[in-house]
Amino acid sequence: MTVLLLVAIGGACGALAHYVITGSVTDSRRVLLLTMVSCGVLGFFVAASPPQWILGLAGFGFLASLAPMSSVALLTVGYARRRRFRVAALFLTANVVGAIACAMLGFLLWKSGVTLYSKL
Repeated sequence: MTVLLLVAIGGACGALAHYVITGSVTDSRRVLLLTMVSCGVLGFFVAASPPQWILGLAGFGFLASLAPMSSVALLTVGYARRRRFRVAALFLTANVVGAIACAMLGFLLWKSGVTLYSKL
């Protein structure tokens, strides 16, 4: 129950930070950059294996809500309504594939750094 409350608190802070950073949801470059960076940091953070309460608060609360897919969906639907289907498909694909790739990159950067450090 405590971890769930911490996830909610981190989520509220992350949503406020997302609102402040993006300014308005109409800027697709900011949303894309914010999604990539937060997913990369989230992958790095998960690989570090912090205690469960820190992972809930900072990882799955703050960082996961900092890059909400609802903004991506809103922008994609906006492009599709303006009949810019190619841009909508490219934007959605870039966000989904890029977010997964950045999370994997962050995870692998931590794991490879730990492996390198242990061999020294």
